[in-house]
Amino acid sequence: MNHTAFSRIAAFTIAASFVILPAGADSLPDILTRMDRSAKEFHSLSAHMKRADFNAVLNESTDSEGAVRLKKTKNGAVGIVEFQPPEQRTYYFSGKSVEIYYPKAKSVEIYDAGKYTSRIDEMLLLGFGTSGTDLTKTYDIKVLGAEPIGSVQTTHLELTPKSDELKKYFARIELWIPDGKTNPVQEKVTQPSKDYSIVSYSDVNLNPSLPDSSFVFTVPNGVKQVRPQH
Repeated sequence: MNHTAFSRIAAFTIAASFVILPAGADSLPDILTRMDRSAKEFHSLSAHMKRADFNAVLNESTDSEGAVRLKKTKNGAVGIVEFQPPEQRTYYFSGKSVEIYYPKAKSVEIYDAGKYTSRIDEMLLLGFGTSGTDLTKTYDIKVLGAEPIGSVQTTHLELTPKSDELKKYFARIELWIPDGKTNPVQEKVTQPSKDYSIVSYSDVNLNPSLPDSSFVFTVPNGVKQVRPQH
């Protein structure tokens, strides 16, 4: 998978540098401790999501809305994201396979994630099933301040990748964590190109009993298969 393809997938879907804590914000150690505790309990998620994708070159933003279902398995994360019309599409992640189905075009893009599987798992579960300990191994984290998202008071975090490899795909990742809680109500992924995606979550249901059928992905007969990395 080339850099553009990986950035496209991962953007959809992350040792702390401690600073003076802005007034009203939760402390970083408290947030990371809650994440450690929550990660041990996490096994699935369903939520409504809104996403805005900004293209820096065109200075344009595209909005979309849909539903996400995730679960953690012994073989990695499995996820389905279904975006509503007018730009209807479905993302499916499982093991080393990533597929994006476009009903209007009657085509499905198939990616062999290969060595990127662990990174895709991390992005899928970022803020929902990733421990604070794991985050600090991969990112430098700092508190940007207290910030309301709608009627929810949050602590705004900035995550900067430590490795040169990750820096090829992400300049930074931002999370907005509600006070006293663990899971973000909003996250922003900014690429080195200055393109970015903002995803906001609502109707979040943690650890629901989702049937296996919720994670079955099939496309109609006659759909064209495209393998962009080949």
